[in-house]
Formats: sequence, structure tokens, C-alpha cells
Amino acid sequence: MKIEQIRYVLEIYKTGSISKAAQKFYMSRPNMSNSVRNLENEVGFEILERSVDGVKFTKKGQAFIRHCMNIIKEVDEIQELAEEKARLQFGVVNPNCPPAEEAFIKLCRAMEAKEELSRYQLSMYREYQYESMVLLNRRKADIAITVSKDLSAPSLLREMSERGLEYKKLWDAPCNVNLSVNHPLADDPDFRLQKLRNYPFVEYAIESDRGSPYNRISNVSFVNLAKVARVDSGNMRTRVIAATNAYGVGIAQPPAWAKANGIRCIPIPGFTMEVGVIRRAGEPESEPERLFMEFFREEMRFLVE
Repeated sequence: MKIEQIRYVLEIYKTGSISKAAQKFYMSRPNMSNSVRNLENEVGFEILERSVDGVKFTKKGQAFIRHCMNIIKEVDEIQELAEEKARLQFGVVNPNCPPAEEAFIKLCRAMEAKEELSRYQLSMYREYQYESMVLLNRRKADIAITVSKDLSAPSLLREMSERGLEYKKLWDAPCNVNLSVNHPLADDPDFRLQKLRNYPFVEYAIESDRGSPYNRISNVSFVNLAKVARVDSGNMRTRVIAATNAYGVGIAQPPAWAKANGIRCIPIPGFTMEVGVIRRAGEPESEPERLFMEFFREEMRFLVE
């Protein structure tokens, strides 16, 4: 008995016709009929009753169909498992960092050009420290780019270790105030951070991390908490800043990004944030991971130039 024969019988049951079933499998009617007869000879009973009016299933044939449905269901599930293994996956968690987005775009381009990457399904998630660790543990993602003030805090490093994760610091990135080139303070020769208290501050609405111990930018002294706008994406934050007198705070971005978005970036003296990557400890680096990190370093090269 072959799986193909079982599928033939199920299609005959579905269509009520040997001819229609044969068409589905691009077979001739005689070949389909002979295959079913061979199956009947093998199992030792008639599955079909044939007449000038067509075919109908015998009592044993109907019982056989019920078993066939279960068999094919199991076979299909096994094939799905095999296909899932064949479809390799690579996921990145990105906390609204534009250079990481550009690196991911470059990786997608490389996927089109490199045969060895064609089997990978690429994913990018927008999450922050705690949620990124959850995605890594669930194997939804393979690496998480992080931007924070306290990634080397003992409590956080201990939690990573308990989760089987490891952290690697990449850079200390200077932080900027980002505001529109048309903002009243954009060209202020006497610019001082405290002047920002008169303007709305745009930060991310991080519902999932609200109860976490990790710092939020709004803790800095010059932010007026009575004038805070919250958005859920980097693109929306950039648009709000570019179109209004609101401002944001974040790590330095490539000059081309600021120019393209009409953003003036003013360094904050002595204020840096740590850029790093979290991954599962002890796992070998995949080719997509290697390429992504290469592209990410290229995008962040302006920090050391």
C-alpha cells in the first residue's frame, strides 16, 4: 500500500468520480482505476462498487476511508515538521534603532543574492530588554540589539545568565537631543538643556516594560513630565519631531538619517548609552547573524569616524 494510492481513493471519495480524481492527479482514468484495483487486491476487500452509474463505496470501503483520512492527516503533519526544519529562521529584536533597521534591509538584499540564505525566513521584532529576552528564550529571535543605560547592571546580567543568555557590549554611544531643523531652539546660540522643559518630549509607549527595573529616557532631569507624548514606533517619533516643536532623546544617528528627516541633533555632554547584543549562550553564529552584525557595524561606523 502506497500513500499515493490512499490519496487517490480519498480524491474519488471527495469527487464521487474516478475520472475527476484522475484529472486532479493528471492521470488517465484507466491508470487510476488500475491503481485502486491493485490496492483492493492488497487489502483483500472491495473498496468501490463500480456500475454504469458511477462508483460508490462499500461498507468496508467507507470504514477504509475513515482510516485513510487519519493516515493522511498524520502524514501531512509529519511533512510539515520536515518542511519546518528545512525552512531555517533568523530573527532580530530591534528597539527602534534605525541603523539596525538598515542592517536588516541589507540582510534581506543579501538573502536574494546568496543561495545559502534562500532557505532562511527573516524576521525583525520591535521590543525592549525584557521582552527581547523572552523572544530569545522562545527561539522566536536569535539576537537582540539593545540600547540602554544599565545593560551591565548586575541584576540584569544575572537574569540573562539564568535564562541561558549572554550579553556583549558593542559601543558607548553619545546621546543627542533630536529636534526639527525648524524648532525655535535649533539654532539658539545660547542653547541649554533646561530650555527644553518648555516643549513636549516624545518617548516610546512601552507597555510591556512598564513594570521592569530598566531605565526610561524620561528620567533625565530636563524632561517636563507634564509635557510628554508617547508613540509606539521610531518612524512615528521621527515624524512627530520633524513636524512639531516636540523633541526626543536618543543615541547618535548617522548624519544622512538626520538630513533626510529634517532633524537637528544636539549632543548632550557626558550622556552616553550602551549599545550591545544579547544572544543565546554557547550557540554557534549562523551566516545570517554574521552578516547582520557585519552590516550593523557598517551602519554604526560613524561613531568612530
